[in-house]
Amino acid sequence: MCCRPGSENVAHASFTTKRGRRYRYYVSQSVIKNPASRGDGSTRVPAPALEERVIEKVLAFLRSDADVFDRLSADRESPAISKKLASAAKALAACLPSLSSDGLRDRLVFFLRRVVIRDNSIEVMISSRDLRQLLQNGDKAIAVNSLGARKPFGGNDLISLIVEAKRKKRGGEVHLVVPPNFSNPSPRHPKESLIKAVARAHSWYEKVIQGQVSDMRSLAQLAGLTERYVGKVFACAFLAPDIIESILEGRQPHDLNFEKLCRHVPLSWVEQRAQFGFSPCSTGHRDGSVQ
Repeated sequence: MCCRPGSENVAHASFTTKRGRRYRYYVSQSVIKNPASRGDGSTRVPAPALEERVIEKVLAFLRSDADVFDRLSADRESPAISKKLASAAKALAACLPSLSSDGLRDRLVFFLRRVVIRDNSIEVMISSRDLRQLLQNGDKAIAVNSLGARKPFGGNDLISLIVEAKRKKRGGEVHLVVPPNFSNPSPRHPKESLIKAVARAHSWYEKVIQGQVSDMRSLAQLAGLTERYVGKVFACAFLAPDIIESILEGRQPHDLNFEKLCRHVPLSWVEQRAQFGFSPCSTGHRDGSVQ
């Protein structure tokens, strides 16, 4: 793993041995070249703490359909390909913790490009192109990589993930301090009315796709509901994947109710997030408007 404390100094992995025990850490390149610049020692960070934070962030990214859709440009793909990418990302997140150290390293090195350590955060930079290749080809991509067949990556290819963390020196050692509940999921409050609306919308959409009904009137007759109600709920079939995921898991904004959700559903996923109170997935995400 390559790190860059601050904004200029590249850091590299190193180790020391004390009382027969080996300690790994990352040290600034400027300290390696000029030991006098060591200062208070804050340019040296224990490797296990840093690597744990990086892996946690990568796993959170892979588990999020929203990030996979937005940051890997999956929202521009066909629904079938998008679903495969999201499923592959979740599968990779599930297997990474159980891999051997060599297996974990091979997969992370495949798409992880740089880690930048700042005073109050850690920036994890990954290659979107190489991550897509790993998700689509699995171990075959790893084998190709071992032959040195990959192309150089460009700046536009990088995805930036930010971890809140401060460097603090305690007892002669530097520690990474993360905010409380960094790894704890947010409380869940499922709303049956929202879940039912999303489920109905997708069920009705499938009937339209399969040719079972031709318009809102016939769909309303089939469902035994008013055409106005069916039309309002049907629009939920075009919600952004991350919004649907949040509703099904009960992580939607507290004030989001059936009336607010079905009043008007914009076609733009970006506008949906803003209107319904969801946070943007990240800066620079793509608009997954329904075409």
